[in-house]
Amino acid sequence: MFRFELKKITTALMLTQLTATAFAHDGNTPTFLPEGHAPAGVMSDHMHKQGEWMVGYRYMRESYSGLYQGSEKTSSAELNAAGFSMMATDMTMEMHMLDIMYALNDNLTLMFMPQTMSMDMTMAMTTGSHTTGDTNGDMGMGNMGDMSGDGMAMHGSHSHGTSGTGDTVFAGLFRLADNNGYKLHATLGVSAPTGDVDLKNASGRFVHYGMQLGSGTWDLMPSVTYTSGRNNLSWGAQGSARLPMEDKNSSGFSFGERYGATVWSAYRLTDWVSASARLAYAKQLDINGHYNGPHNHASPADFQANYGGEFFDVAVGANLVPQQGALAGIRLGLEWTSSLSAHYNGYQLGRDDGLNLSLSYAY
Repeated sequence: MFRFELKKITTALMLTQLTATAFAHDGNTPTFLPEGHAPAGVMSDHMHKQGEWMVGYRYMRESYSGLYQGSEKTSSAELNAAGFSMMATDMTMEMHMLDIMYALNDNLTLMFMPQTMSMDMTMAMTTGSHTTGDTNGDMGMGNMGDMSGDGMAMHGSHSHGTSGTGDTVFAGLFRLADNNGYKLHATLGVSAPTGDVDLKNASGRFVHYGMQLGSGTWDLMPSVTYTSGRNNLSWGAQGSARLPMEDKNSSGFSFGERYGATVWSAYRLTDWVSASARLAYAKQLDINGHYNGPHNHASPADFQANYGGEFFDVAVGANLVPQQGALAGIRLGLEWTSSLSAHYNGYQLGRDDGLNLSLSYAY
């Protein structure tokens, strides 16, 4: 099923590119090309000229709902049969990031990206759980109230969240090629563990692994980016990875390696607006190690094997860059993302649609 959907989308993108190329015209080239940057969901996609600064802001929102095991939907009753008394029913994650770049010369651009994170999750008893005493749930709720038969009372659920400073990325972008109509550069980044990984709930136990604010380890973040274009059309591709350089953090675990690849194409509709389409693949390994302090074992999110998987996404977006007036040169990128296919490690919430936003100005 996925292969058929991917083939249709890839074919549509190829037809869009061929059509756009056929009808593209030189015309008057705008000062700030809206299609000159990748869609909002792609980072480390461009370099700057010597002495140039760029100050930017990025926002990402992702939401999760529905229960999955592998690629198939599962149920609350199945989780209960597997030994879980609690489960997550939905979750939202938001990231706010500063994106600061400075070009030491035409072949080396430095990048600094501090960020804040916030996550909110709703938990509930699994269908079939009859416990009315200590559920050993994430918040140590104690008496959860009345449970009705094999179902779940509405007041048997609770929400909790975490927020604060996330990890900080330092990177250098190195130009590899800039000729024959294409550009190629490599990025070597390092993520510093400035986000907390020792957050605990009201009972004094560690929160779910995935609700800590950082990785807690120094991580290597390499990538290679290719971009090109003709007339009103641009296209690009990027391969990336996030590789922990430590076996475990101060709380006893480390997140698994992450590998990603994405391709995109954008077309300039007017001097100040371009539209884009993008395909993305990501593979995330599960968690290594184990919390070195008290934590729960009531829900899938409490177990290291229920993290990561393989994901295929599609995204559509737009870049807007005013050419004149007080806002000239300020770049706004918006992108909506949706899952094409996913295979989750163990039991997890399903990934819903997401939003990427970028706002930047170079001088």
